[in-house]
Amino acid sequence: MALSVLTWAGPTLAQSLPSTQSRSLAPSGGAAATLPNSFDAPARAPTPAPATAPTPPTAPTEVAVAEAALRVVIEQLRAGTIDARLYTPGLAARLRGQLPTITPMLNGYGDLLTIEAQGTRDGAGQFLVTFDEAATQWVIGLDEEGLIAALLFRPAPPESSEPATPPPA
Repeated sequence: MALSVLTWAGPTLAQSLPSTQSRSLAPSGGAAATLPNSFDAPARAPTPAPATAPTPPTAPTEVAVAEAALRVVIEQLRAGTIDARLYTPGLAARLRGQLPTITPMLNGYGDLLTIEAQGTRDGAGQFLVTFDEAATQWVIGLDEEGLIAALLFRPAPPESSEPATPPPA
């Protein structure tokens, strides 16, 4: 059963409808409003809305973009190089200075196994990156121009074997 909503174009107390199929709701002295008699005409079948197929997203999501950028970053850092065009100038300069420390550390972690999105925080994507020998947590943030403006990695927090419980009240 389809429901329809009536909307009035003007004030309803002073509106009258010039229809031969209208009946007054007031005695014969005059009416404040008249309404069409919908019982005298046959009901029209509702017109179904055209079926539309869901459209796949045309642009990748922010998480997918951040993950793709992170894969490139890790590959470059492990190779001991960076493409400065991917970073804001300040971040590119800092990374160049830290390459002698970062490259052997990342290579010591072994092969890259997985990258799992963990959500976003303050506009930056957070990822759990697992290597053969280490689990790490990475944060990567892109600016309005798509340049990498924030990058951080650290050991992944340990997983608790106990279920989370609320603090006592």
